[in-house]
Amino acid sequence: MKTNRNIILALIFGVSSIFASDAKIAAKTASLANQSVKKSSINLTVESISDIYGVQFDIKYNPQELSLTENDIKSKVAGINIYSRVKEEGSARVLMFGMNGEKILDVNTGNIADILDINFQPAEMFNGLSQVELVDVTLAGKGGAEVSVSTSTFEVSFNTPIRTSLSKNYPNPFNPSTTIDYELSNAGMVSLVIYDLKGAVVKTLVQEHQEPNYHNVVWNGLNNSGQSVASGRYLLKMNAPGYTETITMTLLK
Repeated sequence: MKTNRNIILALIFGVSSIFASDAKIAAKTASLANQSVKKSSINLTVESISDIYGVQFDIKYNPQELSLTENDIKSKVAGINIYSRVKEEGSARVLMFGMNGEKILDVNTGNIADILDINFQPAEMFNGLSQVELVDVTLAGKGGAEVSVSTSTFEVSFNTPIRTSLSKNYPNPFNPSTTIDYELSNAGMVSLVIYDLKGAVVKTLVQEHQEPNYHNVVWNGLNNSGQSVASGRYLLKMNAPGYTETITMTLLK
């Protein structure tokens, strides 16, 4: 027999939220100290007093301001598959469930869980606030019991960096990969090159013209020939218009 449960859909970016009693899906965004959005990576969490086996919703956004692909939507739950499809510009569908009935949220281990990341990109160098809405949100409980969610909206913000800078990689030390964040205040040729401690080039991560924005790149521990490098310390040097910086990264195997 199909049953409905009251839920909360709280999209925590600005003040958008809907309150009820049994469950909650929340969207959280990372921000810098100055409250500008570093990169619009939205982490969705689900909170419930009962086990959750499936999640489905549509994402509605302005394609003149935001860009989204299937690769920008990633599951954070081990053993749970995610199926995403951009149906048309401005609309994407997300479905999560386990092939063998695995739980997305198991209340025996806690009543809140991170479930996925949605990474928006600005369209045509959009700069400012853009409205995003999750619609037709459904949580599936035990036996396929459906939990429907009312529509809500939140804001995604893109702000042009006020300075060019290179952040420390994370994690560090790392194995097998690490992420490097950097920001550009001016357009121009940008290079990020990894060297060993003898000064030999190991891997060229970026060598291209880039626009002002918040960027990141991942190093998977391979050299320019596609071979795994040895454990140890490596230097990452960034060159951009009017800017040069070097950081040290440590690979541990």
